[in-house]
Amino acid sequence: MPYLKIQTNLPLTEKAEHSILKSASSLVASELGKPEEFVMIAVQPDTPMMFGGSDDPVAFLELKSIALPGAKTKQLSQSLCTLIKEHLDSMERVYVKFIDVKRGMWGWKGDTF
Repeated sequence: MPYLKIQTNLPLTEKAEHSILKSASSLVASELGKPEEFVMIAVQPDTPMMFGGSDDPVAFLELKSIALPGAKTKQLSQSLCTLIKEHLDSMERVYVKFIDVKRGMWGWKGDTF
């Protein structure tokens, strides 16, 4: 049920996309204590983006999950920004948005959690 979307204005090779997808999936599962089989990751490279009036490398991450612990957002932000630095070589121009979703507002297999 955790879903992480990573948008960046940087182009990525197929190999780089696969690498960040695998790393992010493992990281999100570990950080949230959720089974990786429920983790979904999306990467949107080469997205037209501007931050602070500049189109220098930038990333926007959105993490949604049921029972997202507010007390963990600082640690999650650090871990996710480190992930971005490892894969995109920058963490200075990164925003991370956290969204806690109620069980009944997340559907799966024709039902809700």
